[in-house]
Amino acid sequence: MNFLSKIILVLTIIFTSNSFAVDKKDNDHISPIISVFKSQNKNAISTLISYPLKRKSPIPSIKNKAELINRFDEVFDKELIDLIANSDVDKDWRQMGWRGIMFSNGKVWLDSNGKINAINYHTAKEKALGQSLIEKQKQTLHSSISDYKKPILEWKTAKFHIRIDDLGDYNYRYASWSIDKKTNEKPDLVLFNGKMAFEGSGGNHHYSFINGKYIYRCYVSLLGNSESAPGTLDVFRGKEHLLSDDVLEVLSR
Repeated sequence: MNFLSKIILVLTIIFTSNSFAVDKKDNDHISPIISVFKSQNKNAISTLISYPLKRKSPIPSIKNKAELINRFDEVFDKELIDLIANSDVDKDWRQMGWRGIMFSNGKVWLDSNGKINAINYHTAKEKALGQSLIEKQKQTLHSSISDYKKPILEWKTAKFHIRIDDLGDYNYRYASWSIDKKTNEKPDLVLFNGKMAFEGSGGNHHYSFINGKYIYRCYVSLLGNSESAPGTLDVFRGKEHLLSDDVLEVLSR
């Protein structure tokens, strides 16, 4: 069983053990979603989205209704539209507690207000766009790190500009520059063979990289309050905590 299969298995167990049938309140949120997808009215669908709607890096988030309408075919194809329009409230939708309402094993999520706040489905058009953006992005990087399968995250902290990329098969690479340098310059530090681990069932996770006696760990915080940093870089020497540097700007995630 490969790494992705293990992740899917764990999340499936978590979701299944914490899911509930939808009640009348949930039904009141779900029914309008199904109805509007039956009509295929782009304007009406755009009003049922919680913005910004994040897309897979490096594709930029969709900021508002007008942009959703303009980029509609990137996000929704016939397969997804039909899947939602022909869905059964009791069979295809599940209440996941604080996570919201899940459709079709996580393809779409609704928040507590009945708005679509996540779409984990990617159309062929969006996949092609993502690959095109990756190729353009590679041209902006120093040649020593321009070869990778997909970007994972790009951050700025007070001290560093950080990138993590997947070289293929979940083999993660870390690259960092001092904050005053540009990414077309050679990185100050490059580490390979990073590992990703989840923290609980909320989606928070981290990437760890070993450099001799040192461990570089990038924490990605998806859950937190309005004052929480979206991520943190921590550096350890053995058990000694040398550095904790909060993320000030998320360039991609």
